[in-house]
Amino acid sequence: MKKAVILLYTYNEKENLEKFVGEVLNQEKHSDGWNFEILIADSSSPDGTFEIAKRLAKNNPKIHAITVGKGLGVAVIEGHQYSIKHLKPDALVQLDADGQAKADVVPRLLKTIDEGYNLALGSRFVKGGKNDLTLLRRIFTWGSCTFSRLIMGPLDIQEFTNSARAFTPELFNKINLKRLPWREQSYIIQPAFLNEAVLAGAKYKEVPLYFKNREEGYSKNKVFNYTYDVITYSIDARLRKWGFNGNFFRMSRRAKTFIKFGIVGVTGTIVDFAFYKIFINGFDFNPATAKGFSAEIAVVNNFIWNNFWTFKYRKTKTNLGQKFLIFNLVSVGGIVIGVLIVKLLDMTFGSGYVYILGRHIAYNNFYFFATIPPVMIWNFVANHLITWKNKED
Repeated sequence: MKKAVILLYTYNEKENLEKFVGEVLNQEKHSDGWNFEILIADSSSPDGTFEIAKRLAKNNPKIHAITVGKGLGVAVIEGHQYSIKHLKPDALVQLDADGQAKADVVPRLLKTIDEGYNLALGSRFVKGGKNDLTLLRRIFTWGSCTFSRLIMGPLDIQEFTNSARAFTPELFNKINLKRLPWREQSYIIQPAFLNEAVLAGAKYKEVPLYFKNREEGYSKNKVFNYTYDVITYSIDARLRKWGFNGNFFRMSRRAKTFIKFGIVGVTGTIVDFAFYKIFINGFDFNPATAKGFSAEIAVVNNFIWNNFWTFKYRKTKTNLGQKFLIFNLVSVGGIVIGVLIVKLLDMTFGSGYVYILGRHIAYNNFYFFATIPPVMIWNFVANHLITWKNKED
């Protein structure tokens, strides 16, 4: 009999773990020639998931439980490495323990391995598969897979983002882990692992999978971050296939915080410009004074968005009130820069107009927009290094 080790990676799955483990073990009777063992790899769940996993392992020798580092990719790679080293499997199977992928896919995955393939992919998009999610999530799934397929390839694979897979230890050992972004706090491990498996010479086949909404817990998939990662990783993979090895994906991830900061900056600019014109046209402020007041209103707008979105996951030593005070103090530098630029331009060119496309455009509009690049650079660098500085930094 051959041994299949089914890796279930968990984070806050206490509500459904025991039930799903039972469903997976029940599939052994439908998998001729295979003995099952289950490895639960928990990423330090705060809800007590690992305590349940340890109890299950204590009561059943076919179940094993380990703790791994945080992140889906870490759970996947460290889990399979543990299986190969300690459990000696003939096939590695992986499923997300949330139960969205029905356990009955396991016999089909293993049958594919028996047929001589070294990579079996559970797929919602082949005949017999079903993607039973909400409409918006189906559109998101289809879009992610389609983009990966068209940009990264290969074109004959339909499913790129689902976790239900089986492969041989020999194929796993050929994966280039140095190139695979498995330590990223992202779901990108799934399409990235598939890409690296194909590059390692995988002989693959898709099998039908039924995928449903979660019954318990919450989705780990954060739409903006995952969409960003799918786009940038797929482009990076395509560039590599064309011979460009600049590691676009990792560079883009480093730039992601700046991009989010820039998006927030756009909203702040709209707020800033609106009040700048209100103060000039409605209250007869001179441009430099108007810029000072409008900039402070924009500071409040930007702080709210940056704290709850751009730097949301930064662990800092300061509380909300302290961060707001520091943000304001840091922003004083940006305000001073902006005011000085507007003052210099106003003193140099005055308060005239320019005629463009049949409209008179006041010089003060150009003064305002001239402040954006230097102020944005100042604000990002200062807030990155001071306001939302990581504890470990």
